[in-house]
Amino acid sequence: MSLIETKQRLIQALGDKENRVIALSGKWGTGKSHLWRDVQRGAEVDESVTKAVYVSLFGLREMGELKLKAVQSAMSQVSEKTAGGERIRTALRGAKKVLESVHKAFSALDEIALLAVPSLLSEKLIVLDDIERKHEKLGLDEVMGFIDEFTTQHEARFVLILNDDQLSQRALWDTLREKVIDHEIRLITTVEEAFGIAKALTPTRYANAIEKASTTCGLENIRVIRKTIRAVNQILGDRNLDDAVLARVVPSAVLLSAIHFKGLNDGPDFQFVLSTGSVSDWAEILAEKEKDPDTADKRKAQWRSLLEELDIRSCDEFEQVVVDFLESGQFDISAVSTIVARYAAETEALKARDAAHRYMRQLTWDTDVDEAELVEIAKTLVPIAKHLDAYAVTDLSNAISSLPGGADSGNAIVQGWIEHFRTLPHEGSFDEDLFNRPIHDAIREAMASVEAQARSRVTLFETVQHIVKQSGWGTREELVMKTATAAEFESQIRSLSMDERAFFMRHMLRMRIQRGNYDSHFGTATERFTEACRVIATAPNSGRLGALIRALFKNASLESELDPREPGPGTMVGE
Repeated sequence: MSLIETKQRLIQALGDKENRVIALSGKWGTGKSHLWRDVQRGAEVDESVTKAVYVSLFGLREMGELKLKAVQSAMSQVSEKTAGGERIRTALRGAKKVLESVHKAFSALDEIALLAVPSLLSEKLIVLDDIERKHEKLGLDEVMGFIDEFTTQHEARFVLILNDDQLSQRALWDTLREKVIDHEIRLITTVEEAFGIAKALTPTRYANAIEKASTTCGLENIRVIRKTIRAVNQILGDRNLDDAVLARVVPSAVLLSAIHFKGLNDGPDFQFVLSTGSVSDWAEILAEKEKDPDTADKRKAQWRSLLEELDIRSCDEFEQVVVDFLESGQFDISAVSTIVARYAAETEALKARDAAHRYMRQLTWDTDVDEAELVEIAKTLVPIAKHLDAYAVTDLSNAISSLPGGADSGNAIVQGWIEHFRTLPHEGSFDEDLFNRPIHDAIREAMASVEAQARSRVTLFETVQHIVKQSGWGTREELVMKTATAAEFESQIRSLSMDERAFFMRHMLRMRIQRGNYDSHFGTATERFTEACRVIATAPNSGRLGALIRALFKNASLESELDPREPGPGTMVGE
């Protein structure tokens, strides 16, 4: 039952005097206390409701504390010029006279109040909230006895506000429902209603973006939503951010906050979210495809579906800053500013990604839109698709091309991307995708062309320098080394400066000594290097360069490799 429907049912139940004990139940944080206050302030109820005695049992250890809090609530009406207020004042005066007749010391307010409880609460509507949060020393049977006494002997009525998802002693609660409660109303607040209440209590300039993410996460606990709003407000401050930037930062901030404040039902943990889109994440996805899914795999599949709904494809330092803030309560404001500024600079790319995500979602789920309209919408993506990565463009193009009449738009998206790609600076190394994601043939050809051009501009020295400094290599480095001829090695050695030559010779000799580690990647590169050195060292009038090479090979215990020999098959010396 929604909030609006529940409110009307509660008003009707309160209007029926036969309902001596009414229970308003539901999950923790879904707005039951808020609903009661809303009803109490309304014009549809009588004075017994507007002047109800409210008691929170949170932390109460004994019945005396409960009664005292009830009296304190009732005494708030003493100064009011009403019949109820006059009745309370009369009860207090009578209680004081009784106590003082026994002993003059009995004039303390607490003793007076406790003695006056029956008179003070007679014919009152008493609201008991937070019953499940009472101290364990205060037994539920005592609370039930209190309710029974005042309903049967003093014409009181009760409203019990119950968080039934947190109740212990289930058998006793069943007894409460069976023997005490006359009418129970269960509140099921929608996620939209919960956010509406939270937003009214905790304003934010990012309300639309937070509501979208909160609704996707299914957050229905108002306390959790308010904490989430406060977290987003603190992290983002009062920045005037573009919608595309908000679409990048708010969903992950909301999700991580919901995880931290335990607002998700069987949701992921921080580590799962932070690793999204990483090599380990993709490796796990590929491994899961090779076996029948178990319970853990199915849970992770649901988590990935949630992340996809939120359009969280990968995480970077922003998500780490959010986690640090949630765990410590502190964060680096300058770091957030730097990250958000970078996102703002990448606004066009973020807008393109958001538009592509919305289109793919519409293509999948909006069955009310016909295919012709989807093709027309696809045309609007052609100018912005250049800001996407090659894999996203491939997916988008394939999806659009599968529509009747969509081939032209799908092809235009690819061609527009390629034209933009060719205008950008490239190092020329496009490593193979570790996850075997599909890539359009035309895009692959464009990448290969750019790679070949860049490779022709990269020297052997630059390649070796990259391998050493990066402690690794990619496709570009492998291709340069595999295709290098002995003549190219010779030319490189002769053209280097003193420091460059020392660096190049030292590391090429190391590769030659450890060629078992390199030959599978670089082919015969170290052999071509040795051939080039042999040509220089054995040439007439080789001079000091020849002497240097002979000394280096001798120190490396490789001097025999400089001995003259007949060119073998495939040798490229002198080419």
